[in-house]
Amino acid sequence: MSQEPTARSYRRASQHAHRLHQEEMSRLGSDHDLELKSISFEPTTEQKQDQEQEQQEEEGGDDDDDDEEEEEDEEDEDADEDEEDEGEELAPESSMEKEKDDFALHRKAWEFSFKRGRLTFGTITSLSPMVYTHCTPSCLPGEADLARSLQMCSIKIARIKHLQWPLHVYGTVASRDCVDHKRNILFFRPKSESQTLTKKDPYLHLTGPRRGILSVDPVHIEVQLMLKKQGQCWAKDRELVTQLERSRQATVLAVRVMEGAPFKYGGQVLCCASPYDEEDPGRRIVLFDSKYGTTNDDGTMPMDPDGYLDLSRRVVSVQGRLKIFINTHSRSGSVLASGRVSFRAKDCQTSSSTCFLHNRRKASKAKDEVKITVAWSRFARQLADIEIDCFTNL
Repeated sequence: MSQEPTARSYRRASQHAHRLHQEEMSRLGSDHDLELKSISFEPTTEQKQDQEQEQQEEEGGDDDDDDEEEEEDEEDEDADEDEEDEGEELAPESSMEKEKDDFALHRKAWEFSFKRGRLTFGTITSLSPMVYTHCTPSCLPGEADLARSLQMCSIKIARIKHLQWPLHVYGTVASRDCVDHKRNILFFRPKSESQTLTKKDPYLHLTGPRRGILSVDPVHIEVQLMLKKQGQCWAKDRELVTQLERSRQATVLAVRVMEGAPFKYGGQVLCCASPYDEEDPGRRIVLFDSKYGTTNDDGTMPMDPDGYLDLSRRVVSVQGRLKIFINTHSRSGSVLASGRVSFRAKDCQTSSSTCFLHNRRKASKAKDEVKITVAWSRFARQLADIEIDCFTNL
């Protein structure tokens, strides 16, 4: 196996890719083969004009002897404002073009360093989050690591400009780490299946990562989000990320209804994977939310015949304990029953626990039962660390 490129070689690769990019840009002009819209925010010209008008009104109480000088100054200021306004109107487009160029440079640097054979920029990681699950605690390979990792809790569109809610968003958000340098998909929607974001619910429906995100080296987050044609838009997106020390990977294998019909009218399955997230409900990770699924004509939620929920997200990094929360809904959409279970993090193997749902409106014994199964694994720092002989040590 070849060694991973050093930081110095990566800088050389970036410089070389920059030169290649500049040559290609001069040859192709403004054409790009990558469709990319970076979501950013620029201050509105109306806000600045209002502030300048207020300042002018405050200055209106000065002595009359200075009126002529003030008028001349105001004329000069108006001319400067016009020039600034023109610059401000061009700023968002120029910012987007710069981000396109930066992304193209990032792509060329990656291709120069890592592209080989069938491994391309768009290749998605195939490394399992359960690479060491099969091992027994006494026979874990030395390379199985309790590592620093990133937890992507949520991505929110915080503010928008030049457009009204709702927004119809599609595209890709992915991360890359030092394990295999491949794309680890966090969010993906084709144009035909765009997600509708509203002012009350501006969060992207994350479906990843496919495995834990190792952060012992810098992690790249690639955002390629686009809007269905509704005019120009500039917005500010906000990522809620938690860095965990000595963490493990947890894969929620199954959430299965064992008794009752708690999800008849839908519900949620959330989790909290670190001690920092317990007091902040906004940091809870959504594993399942019925509002993103389909419903029957009578408003009920279709269920798997064996009682399994089709989770949209399964893999999380865990430091300490993994706590899973279940909320079920009534016909009106309010929370009808809830329950929680807690798992102690393990290095390998699996854990199972039964969650008893308690009706908030009735002080009676819980009748609905949901069984949750979780697979555990330590991290692999590099693909070369995954050794075949770990199977022989069982």
